[in-house]
Amino acid sequence: MTLNLHLLRIYVAVLEQGSFTRAAEVLTMSQSAVSRAVQELERQLGTVLLERRSRGVAPTVAGTILGDHARRIFMHERLAIEALNELRGLQRGRLAIGASSTIGIYLLPPLLGHYHRRYPGIELFLDIGNTQQVMEHLLAYRIDVAYVEGPVAPDEHLDIMPWRSDELVVIASPDHPLARRVTISCTDLQDAPFVFREPGSGTREVMEQALASRGITVRPVMELGSTEAIKQAVSAGLGLSMVSRVTIQSELIAGRLRVLNIPDLTVQRQLSRVRLNDRPLSQALEAWFKSRG
Repeated sequence: MTLNLHLLRIYVAVLEQGSFTRAAEVLTMSQSAVSRAVQELERQLGTVLLERRSRGVAPTVAGTILGDHARRIFMHERLAIEALNELRGLQRGRLAIGASSTIGIYLLPPLLGHYHRRYPGIELFLDIGNTQQVMEHLLAYRIDVAYVEGPVAPDEHLDIMPWRSDELVVIASPDHPLARRVTISCTDLQDAPFVFREPGSGTREVMEQALASRGITVRPVMELGSTEAIKQAVSAGLGLSMVSRVTIQSELIAGRLRVLNIPDLTVQRQLSRVRLNDRPLSQALEAWFKSRG
């Protein structure tokens, strides 16, 4: 049995887009041509790859297995092209980085700027999401390396390296009663209204663990999908929250937020750099690591 790579590429597009219609748009093909290509691939392989549903498609067990291998095939294809380009001294290439929001918004841009000035021919791509989303993209071979805030479970397929240490602090509106006190205790946070990040956020996971380890129960009043939204909500008096200290420098200077001084709640978290063990180290990525990335 020989895989037809043209048909396989069309199949992966359908898998990633979730429907024949969206895949046809991405591939600039007709929907019927995309459908026929997948049917032909199923015929050649002698198995059903996709379950057709009223709102798109879903992979069968065989379809999922094929999709995982196909992504690896096309990843190696792209790396081969990049490796040939890189023979010309990093004059061309591509570097795709995934990062959870605190890292992607506040820590990586200066490093990316330095890298771009040194290697202007390398196309840079930064994918920002929460820790769960970034790890999903890494495992799907959509990015070369991931930088995450939340804990990452050990896995034989992953190379997990400590990257930096980060301090989380409890923030409040300047008008909040606790913000007027020089020092408070963890017990002062009991049943306090808190603004949370969304499930899957590394910051949320660390915050929940820190509070639980000290026996503190807080009252969730809102879930928001970004640190910027969290800061706005806290500044507006909707509740307290916990964020990275590096994210609030301008708000502290402007007096829009206060950091609560809680000596018995010091929270340091490890930021991690993660890559796939089976993914070859490209010259663009190796140069990135050497530039402190």
